[in-house]
Amino acid sequence: MKKQQGLQQRKSNLIRWRITMQKANLETFDMVHGTQQIFRKLLDCMSRPGKIQSISEEIAPINELEGFASVLQGIAFTLIDREVNFYVLSNHAETITRSLEWKTYSKRSSIQDADYIFITNPEVVENITEMMQQVKKGTLLDPHDSATVVLCVKEVTKIPAATGKLMMSGPGIASEQTVYIDGLQAKWIEERNKATKEFPLGIDIILTTRDGDMMAIPRTTLLESEEL
Repeated sequence: MKKQQGLQQRKSNLIRWRITMQKANLETFDMVHGTQQIFRKLLDCMSRPGKIQSISEEIAPINELEGFASVLQGIAFTLIDREVNFYVLSNHAETITRSLEWKTYSKRSSIQDADYIFITNPEVVENITEMMQQVKKGTLLDPHDSATVVLCVKEVTKIPAATGKLMMSGPGIASEQTVYIDGLQAKWIEERNKATKEFPLGIDIILTTRDGDMMAIPRTTLLESEEL
């Protein structure tokens, strides 16, 4: 029993040390102006689905937390606060979650109740169908009580590439947008389309890369995917 308690104490100390280091790393990131700039670009992405914005300059002062890229931290600092809750899917979820709770005053929740869900490596997730069925999609009385899912992929580009091809149409898109995504299983798009069948219910998705590129897929957007 004492041995187990000792191991648990060392684990807790390690987590506290990592969070302390994260506090130091964030001292140069402006939580007011930095998040305002990111928020403006996120709004632009949401109103123009398929448009790719870069927040590489905004997130430059943020050092990566183990298992949680700087771009994910920047988006998290922008979107979550004491009024909402969140869920992290990562091999280092506990450390990441504690750090976000400290910095944003937001609280963790189950995936079923989370307002924002951060997934660090969607390419390797196996239970996509089960997860997407659990994510909240709002109600007819309150369709906005739904989740935004943030997925960190390898690449999002308009340049034709030997990766997944995504055709987008709908509000905010003049005719059709085509983007190429590396690091996202087609199953994510399939399950997302199921989740948005009963509009206005559904979920919103933000795709981002470690380099700071990001693109939004609102629930109103029609998607067709093609594996290349």
